[in-house]
Amino acid sequence: MISDIQNNREQLEMLLMTLTEVPCGICLFQSCNQEKWVSLIQKRLVEKEIITHNIADDSQKDGMVNSQDFRKWASESDAAIVIVYNVQLLGVRFGDEEVVEKLNFMRDQILAIGKLFVLGVSPYFNQLLSRNARDLYSCILHHFIFQDPVEEMIGIPYLDIENLSVDDKLEMERYRETKERIENNQGKKEIFICLTCIKSWRMIRDGLSGEEDNFIEAAAEIVDERYINKEMKIADLENIWILAKTWLMLGNTQRSAYWYKAVLDFVEKKLGSEHEIYAQALVESANYYQAANDYIMCEQFCNQAIEIYCKKNLKDSAGNRLALRRKAAICGKLLKFQEALHIYERLLGDSISRYGENYYGNAYLYHSMGRVYEKQKDFSNALQCFQKAFEILNNAGKQGLLTAAICQNICVLYLKNGDGRAAWKHIKKAEKIIEAVYGKESNFLIKIYHNMSEVCHIRGQPEKELVYQQKALALRNHMEKIFTPI
Repeated sequence: MISDIQNNREQLEMLLMTLTEVPCGICLFQSCNQEKWVSLIQKRLVEKEIITHNIADDSQKDGMVNSQDFRKWASESDAAIVIVYNVQLLGVRFGDEEVVEKLNFMRDQILAIGKLFVLGVSPYFNQLLSRNARDLYSCILHHFIFQDPVEEMIGIPYLDIENLSVDDKLEMERYRETKERIENNQGKKEIFICLTCIKSWRMIRDGLSGEEDNFIEAAAEIVDERYINKEMKIADLENIWILAKTWLMLGNTQRSAYWYKAVLDFVEKKLGSEHEIYAQALVESANYYQAANDYIMCEQFCNQAIEIYCKKNLKDSAGNRLALRRKAAICGKLLKFQEALHIYERLLGDSISRYGENYYGNAYLYHSMGRVYEKQKDFSNALQCFQKAFEILNNAGKQGLLTAAICQNICVLYLKNGDGRAAWKHIKKAEKIIEAVYGKESNFLIKIYHNMSEVCHIRGQPEKELVYQQKALALRNHMEKIFTPI
């Protein structure tokens, strides 16, 4: 905490120096509490006039900001400094991608005004700008970061964000911010905020405490209530599928099944059973049957969707690729190994031709192929696939659950071949990844400890074998204590 306080002081001093020395351009500061820092800047620079504009004071009815708004704010006085903060709220109101694209486009128009603009953004929105607004971000003269105390992070277990992938960083920050907005009753009834929060939760659920499920369930109730009382439209389908998948992930299969069936019936009646949107609805509905272990029905839905895509000459569409991936997974469940491998090889060839051999998405396909080979007891090909998947993810800097799972799979293959030394090397990699990304009390470590115990057994180390068995048991008891209702 002391280092954060010291860092904030240094950042503030550098920001104040910039405001007194830089005549024009664009600077940026990030914080979860931008009002606090704007107030401090005004107190410290009492002799210097500053124009401030808080986006929170605007209404959604005012519409998306444009270059004329920046000119209007800058003309409020002769002050050379204009601070525009809480910019992330524009994304909440109008959609992140649309706002980032608009700000990126306005870069030269803002610079042409000839004043020093300081943009205040949240950590999530800063990452979004750095990734998707390259033109704007390239001309930012100075970037200041104010650290917020970990205990203010709305009760989410702190993760080492720097060890997450770029996408995971964005989603973690988006989840923090949207959850905080809902909890502060600023957006509790805003369906868009609830859906945004739910979507982020789905992507990073593995790295969150199980207690977060309770919060998401409450958000899903709000969305459910909205659509149960609303006449369904084509524009609603994406959101309803998000809702249905969320209920499935939360274990409420009854509500999930209701929404999948409601969409299928609606699309069939509205567009017909040969429409590509009906094919999409079939693939989405297959989620339910896969979760229910009804693989026959799941395969039928996927086959029907693929047939529609082929008739519509949409074999290369994202929808058809998704249907093929789902079918390949189901073929593996139904022991149709050669058919599954054939589909994965086709998808991999398509992905390589589109994005190149080292595209990180290829790792998922290599991993899936490896699992199929493993089920066939073709350990040589399985090992090659897992090693290729790990190489791609490692080179891409993707240190997450899939990377750890691949290391575990490699460990198990070496165990089956009696190579305890190589098995230990890879299970230690898995442990290191999980601890770095999800913490040393992550439930993902339970299985890793069991693997470590098995490796120690193979290597003739009974004392260490017992140590890891005890670690797995202690962590399991700890997790049960946390999540057992009082």
